[in-house]
Amino acid sequence: MTTSSQTTSRAADLAPVAEALSALVAEFAELPRPYIYLFTTRPMIGIQLDDPQEFELWREALEVPSAEVSLLASAASAWLKASGRFRGVVFELSGHGVPLTQEQVNASQAVAA
Repeated sequence: MTTSSQTTSRAADLAPVAEALSALVAEFAELPRPYIYLFTTRPMIGIQLDDPQEFELWREALEVPSAEVSLLASAASAWLKASGRFRGVVFELSGHGVPLTQEQVNASQAVAA
C-alpha cells in the first residue's frame, strides 16, 4: 500500500516532458540544433547552445523576455541563462561562448574571492 508520503516515480511521469520535447523539435526545426538534456527527477528540459546568437534565436522563439536573461560568469567563461515554460513543461535555456572584456573577467574573479 502506498501512502501520500510514499510516492513512486514512474516512467509515465515523463510523458509531458517527452511530448514537450517532441513539439519543441517540430515547431523549431529550422533553429540551430541545441544540446538537449532531460531531468528525470522533475519534469524539465535543458536546452544548451554554444553560441550567444543561437541562444538569442531560441530565446525569441520561446518568447522569453530579454529582461529575464541572466549573464553568469566565472574566471574562465560566461554564459546566458533564462527559463520559462513550453507546453506546460519548465525549460532552462543556456547560451555559452559569451565573450568577456578584461574588466568583466576581473569583476567575476573579485566576486568569486
